[in-house]
Amino acid sequence: MSTIFEDEIRSQSKILASRARESARLARLAAADFESCTHLVVAARGSSDNAAVFFQYLAGQRTGRLVALAAPSLFEGSDSMDLSGAGVIAISQSGRSPGIADVVKCADRQGRPSVALTNNSESPLAESARYVIDLGAGPERAIASTKTFTSTWHALAQLVDAMSEAPLEGLSEAADYVADLVDWSFELDYPLDLLDAQGLTMVGRGVGHAASSEVALKVREVTGVRAENFAAPDYLHGPIGADGVGSSLVLLLTDELSDEVARDILAGCRDAGMQTIVVRAPEREGTGADGEIVLPRQAPNWLNALGMVIVGQVLALRLGQRRGRPIDTSPRLHKVTLSA
Repeated sequence: MSTIFEDEIRSQSKILASRARESARLARLAAADFESCTHLVVAARGSSDNAAVFFQYLAGQRTGRLVALAAPSLFEGSDSMDLSGAGVIAISQSGRSPGIADVVKCADRQGRPSVALTNNSESPLAESARYVIDLGAGPERAIASTKTFTSTWHALAQLVDAMSEAPLEGLSEAADYVADLVDWSFELDYPLDLLDAQGLTMVGRGVGHAASSEVALKVREVTGVRAENFAAPDYLHGPIGADGVGSSLVLLLTDELSDEVARDILAGCRDAGMQTIVVRAPEREGTGADGEIVLPRQAPNWLNALGMVIVGQVLALRLGQRRGRPIDTSPRLHKVTLSA
């Protein structure tokens, strides 16, 4: 029996195709306003925060622009935060997350350009921003969001494209790529025996770190398994020694993560008694991990990372089903975070 979560995963490519043109137009307007900015500040929470990390890396890689993540609580009821030189990007599915709109209002009071990415063009967030990019995903009915995250990743890639001197490779193919990845992911035979552990550790680097953060969140929300996430250098620095027998590593192998670092991580995890799974693009060499998930076709690095997120969405679904979890109504979770 199909779940809402599955239906929303399957809807993602059509949403990207339908939103692409208008979103690109608005991205160009916002990017023009950002030209005079010395840096960008992104306000987000939850899945949106993971998308913000993606933007932080991709904008840095493509444009050399410094991107900082806002601490929204510092902006609540305060005018003390100095946004001189900043362009502001705010991301919220509902447009109602406390603190996010406060960052945009602060930018407006200081005459700084701002853009809101939201599914609700009539929300407090949208009303406060200079530009509003509609994510076009519609209401998220399952507690664990999927289509809004993918639309946000897409919208942020369009913004980076608009800010870049050269076109972002693969952007025009994103909807078709996602369609192929979704179909393939639902046919994939996942190594669930390796994944059904007492704890999962997700590791990535660069845009792969943003992807691993989102996969860890989806696993926590849908399966109830303790899943944590680390950037590869941070994991090697110490936490690699905290896991052991009964835990599994999921390593997302994007371009930012070298073969040498990947080998060090896998060797350390094996020494600790962990099981290991690697998700990689087809042009990367095999790693000798206990299990590998190889994407079906090559794509630019930023798009491969999105493909890994989609794999993670379906992985969470399959593992949640295996564990008998209520997929669409994760216990004690709510769609809108009401606390600061």
